Amino acid sequence: MKKRLILIGAYLFIIVISVLGLQHANAANEQASKEVLIKTVKKDVTGDRGRDKVSLMGIPYEDNSSFFKTIYLVVKEKNGKQEKVQLDGGYEPIMKFADFNRDKVKDVLVNVSTGGSGGTINSYVYSFAEGNAKNLSSPPSVSATAQFEDDYKASIALAGQKPVMIDVRNRKKDYARLGLYSNGKLNEPTELMVDLYSVMKIVRLPSGKGLKGIQRVSGAYRADALAEITSVWFYENGEWRMVSASSKQIK
Repeated sequence: MKKRLILIGAYLFIIVISVLGLQHANAANEQASKEVLIKTVKKDVTGDRGRDKVSLMGIPYEDNSSFFKTIYLVVKEKNGKQEKVQLDGGYEPIMKFADFNRDKVKDVLVNVSTGGSGGTINSYVYSFAEGNAKNLSSPPSVSATAQFEDDYKASIALAGQKPVMIDVRNRKKDYARLGLYSNGKLNEPTELMVDLYSVMKIVRLPSGKGLKGIQRVSGAYRADALAEITSVWFYENGEWRMVSASSKQIK
């Protein structure tokens, strides 16, 4: 009797494992079937002097949706070896190529629109030298002290720099309606909105290729664009170092 129970238990265990394995395989196949090709280019990003297949793949939020809930950066070498990196979701991913870490092999820059009202993007930089994916991260956002001032003015101060003053008198009717100002006097201290990057592009620097980012600074609401913060970055010793940063009023 005991032997029979053991055999029945083993049989049931095999059935459970088989069902779970089948469910897992079906889920994996279903996910793979939902992946769509966004873009493919042939570029040597591994340093083997062969043209690798570099692709952006995505899983749409739903059929015919322009939003991808998951995005993948995939590099396939001629020998069949493949590296697949998962990125956050978003809209309209694009990729560019440049040697940022100066190892004589092109790296991959991917920009993905977040779809937010501020027009911001998420940026990713990866190296695939020798066929191994390495995250080079991306430049951090530039922090700033940005606020409205009395007499219909706004100030933006970057670290180590004098504040840039912006005249917002042409918006005083709108700001009065919103309760921001009363006869040129601020009703309460109010900060400006410093967004994440809306632009990240490759630039040529004296010592090699770098990145240039632009952040928008808004006033009372996202569409109330007042200024831009522009920063230039260079990858050195395993991190992005700021070359320069400045802010200017949007005319």
